[in-house]
Amino acid sequence: MDRLPSCYLKPDYDILEANDYIAKSFKSKDWVFCPKNKLMTEENNQDIAVDEARENAGKRVDPILDLLQVENAEVDKNIIREKFMDIWGYENGDELSEEEQYMTLVACFIYNAHNVMDEANIRMDKARAAIIAALAKWKQPQRDKLIEKEKASDNPFKAFVENHQPEVDDTHTWRHFLLEHKKADEKQWVYKMKKCWFAQFFIRFGRVDYIQTACEFDKIPWESRKEYVDLKLSNLFANLGKLCQFDYKPKKE
Repeated sequence: MDRLPSCYLKPDYDILEANDYIAKSFKSKDWVFCPKNKLMTEENNQDIAVDEARENAGKRVDPILDLLQVENAEVDKNIIREKFMDIWGYENGDELSEEEQYMTLVACFIYNAHNVMDEANIRMDKARAAIIAALAKWKQPQRDKLIEKEKASDNPFKAFVENHQPEVDDTHTWRHFLLEHKKADEKQWVYKMKKCWFAQFFIRFGRVDYIQTACEFDKIPWESRKEYVDLKLSNLFANLGKLCQFDYKPKKE
């Protein structure tokens, strides 16, 4: 397309931007004028949309950040939040399925919280404990309700299996974990995974040492039920292996 002669433009039109607009949007020979202020409005609207998307991403992690506490150390939660929003955008978090959004939320929080605490010279074990404590408190209200019902039942272990198995099925799908239940009854619950989405996430971002934190996250339901549930865990993912098995049994009296 020929460039638009300047005589065809009014003073408040920008020649270059008008030509760009015509070249991208029209194939006809009719000249179409695009005021500069209209282009600027479109750009401003795009900037506003980006800012809103980032802020919405930050709101996802706020409930967990509010619970993050590190003993005898100061951690800038605003930096964690900003970096979380960056990674969420990089992962196109808003376009993911509900299941993947949940995993991405947890993984991004773990990744960025670890990074910020590492820069603050906080030991890995101390940082991991603080991160897991925040994640545990985040889901504690729902978990406490289930535990109350389990303890009130005739068989707390059986009730635990009935309550927790659907949660595992929802969050640890075949697609991302190759989950397989070997046994699930009132005497034993065994399931194994031959793949780990969390391990792949941290490998992709070059921090395999954060895989162990995700493993600890998966143990939270058991940590709250030690009174009536025993767990034998075989987890090779933290060592870049290809298997993880949870073996639950009733607590021996």
